[in-house]
Amino acid sequence: MPNPAVDAISLILRNDPRYPPLLREIPRPPQGIHVRGSLSAISVPIVPAVPSPRTTAAAIAIAIVGTRRASPEGKTIAHRFARELAAAGCTIVSGLAFGIDAAAHEGCLAAGGKTIAVLAGGLDGVYPRNHARLAERILATGGGLVSEYPPGAAPYPSRFIERNRIISGLARGTLIVEAPPHSGALTTARQAALANRDVFAVPGSIAHDHFAGSHALIRQGATLVTAAHDILEEYGLAVRGNADTIPADATPQEVLVLRALRAHPAPQDAERIAAATGLGTRDAARAIGFLLAKDLIKEAGVGYTI
Repeated sequence: MPNPAVDAISLILRNDPRYPPLLREIPRPPQGIHVRGSLSAISVPIVPAVPSPRTTAAAIAIAIVGTRRASPEGKTIAHRFARELAAAGCTIVSGLAFGIDAAAHEGCLAAGGKTIAVLAGGLDGVYPRNHARLAERILATGGGLVSEYPPGAAPYPSRFIERNRIISGLARGTLIVEAPPHSGALTTARQAALANRDVFAVPGSIAHDHFAGSHALIRQGATLVTAAHDILEEYGLAVRGNADTIPADATPQEVLVLRALRAHPAPQDAERIAAATGLGTRDAARAIGFLLAKDLIKEAGVGYTI
């Protein structure tokens, strides 16, 4: 059944108190934005450049963007960063595109967080159409969809470049994951820098052209990050939760593997894990595979560790 509060499209003008304060501060802020859902998660004043004891994660929105043609590694990285930042209370902003954008929205939703998607066309339709269900999930969990274009506006190529200033403008910092040369994500990074916002970049293999743009940003002064806590530390924040917490979605087999690895600081190979858990070799291997995919354990030499 349709939800009028979620389905309705509101026009918020720049002089409206509901207009996001961060967006008002950028060069060329839109005169108005069309919104579906809620922007309450980012309706807070810009935080100081120097973190203070009063800084909270609720005051931090982070944009995560990158290539549409992302590698599995890049999508995993974006998902992990978004999930961990959202778990710490941050809001995730992205563009609902294929690749890194979608992985960032998904990671945020996996942590039960709120995420904002900025579209390049009217909000009466979702582009790409394959992400219509993702957009509905964003709305259903208290997030929002934003566009400076009215209903019925088509997502022309030039509008994707224009919307990038809004993606970075809604956020305190912008994280670039897997950006090849001439990537639209680099435009988002430039817009963030012009607005005096923080720019973060994840490094990658020098043999992979998809990270060339990210490496260029780092050479130009972007902050190199390899984990969510690197970003959280910039704002005087800490990751929530306890390292010993068992994820709610872990299967019984995964729980056994996690407990076995936590009981042994040194890396354990699959055979030792199977013996310690009482699982058969096949079940242990399956649990290990899923835990690797969820970034809950990692390979260390010939074994695995937390």
